[in-house]
Amino acid sequence: MARIVVVGGSLPGMAAAARLAKAGHQVTIVEKRDRLGGRLAEPGAWAPVLPFPAPLKDLFRKSGRAFDAEFGRRGLRLIPAPNVEHHFADGTRLSWPTDRAEQWRLMSERYSPDVATRWRDLLDDLDESWQLMRPLGLEGELIDRAQITSRRHRLDPKLTIEALARRQPHPHLGSLVRDVAFRVGSDPYRTPAWLATRLSVDRMFGRWLLVDADDRPQPATAILDVLAQRLATRGVRVVTKALVTSISSTRVTTDQAAFDGDAVISTINPWVQPRLVGDTSWATRLTTARLRPALAPHVTVTHLPQQEPFSEQVRHTASGPIVTYRRPTESGTEVIVHDHARPTPAASYGARWDGHASWLLRPAVRTPRKLALYVASASGRGGNEPWAQLLTAALATYAAHEDLTGEDIRPSNRDYKP
Repeated sequence: MARIVVVGGSLPGMAAAARLAKAGHQVTIVEKRDRLGGRLAEPGAWAPVLPFPAPLKDLFRKSGRAFDAEFGRRGLRLIPAPNVEHHFADGTRLSWPTDRAEQWRLMSERYSPDVATRWRDLLDDLDESWQLMRPLGLEGELIDRAQITSRRHRLDPKLTIEALARRQPHPHLGSLVRDVAFRVGSDPYRTPAWLATRLSVDRMFGRWLLVDADDRPQPATAILDVLAQRLATRGVRVVTKALVTSISSTRVTTDQAAFDGDAVISTINPWVQPRLVGDTSWATRLTTARLRPALAPHVTVTHLPQQEPFSEQVRHTASGPIVTYRRPTESGTEVIVHDHARPTPAASYGARWDGHASWLLRPAVRTPRKLALYVASASGRGGNEPWAQLLTAALATYAAHEDLTGEDIRPSNRDYKP
């Protein structure tokens, strides 16, 4: 099979390398840090609650031993996460379930059956939008505007998250909608309304915790550890502390050495990659100027001596949600805070949504004029959530393998399992 160089050992880079190695390719990861995982390897950056685990399970199934078996060997498994505790500005507290019937019952009791029905109808409508979005950068490549235009009747390009939030029958529900934009590092006034499908995804697939044999919640970084072992098992070569200085479709040059290959998977952010590939075209400079880094939350991790049960609390503010996770450990409780009210632009957090047009400003999986250079990063057209990064990595894998071998390894609809 082919030699493939993966530039960057972040989550999508690790995922692409594992899939390609299982397909028989000789894979090398080149990473500038001294460890794999990128931003998600930093303490607290990857939240312990995991929505939409299907892409993660698919990764392990397609790269060797299945997720349940691999993690089971380590005494780890996924269980449903407890309800989220929402704290609103008016002092109201709400224990929010993901189950459809439980949501309707809660809102009927706390608000009214009419409010509950309207919320249920909104999420049902978002379910349909989710199905339309699956081929647009999630399970299929988003290549051109025609793919989006054909779905304009459902994916209204003029409707924003803020506008959708204001349509809700209660301000609390408006906050739930608005927070979708804040959590992906964007302004609700500039974020397309169809991104609210994330609420539908939570209701459809649930939210999960990784726990050990004693049902003690584990950090999400444990996934990176297991994935790193999968790379070693598959014979993936990992080169760390190597700063990339240039990239072509057949060679990656670093401050240590040059790595030749038949194809390159790049996880470099779109503001740095053009310089590394030598793309100084006017069109690329314009696109880069229009695309802005997402607003990453301020993350803090502290430890309490006493043990507390696991909890997730969201305090809603006008500037964004402040999400606090309390995870019991052997020595006490780890407190992780994701403060979206104090964000900082960060290229590693992906690209900011800046209107409907920003969808196509994000890098495509296939790089124009670079036939053997593929892109999989947090700035991809699928989104910057960890599960979305895994889907982007899968698309890069399918494209590279097909171009190199002529074999299509994309799953069929029959293979798709939520």
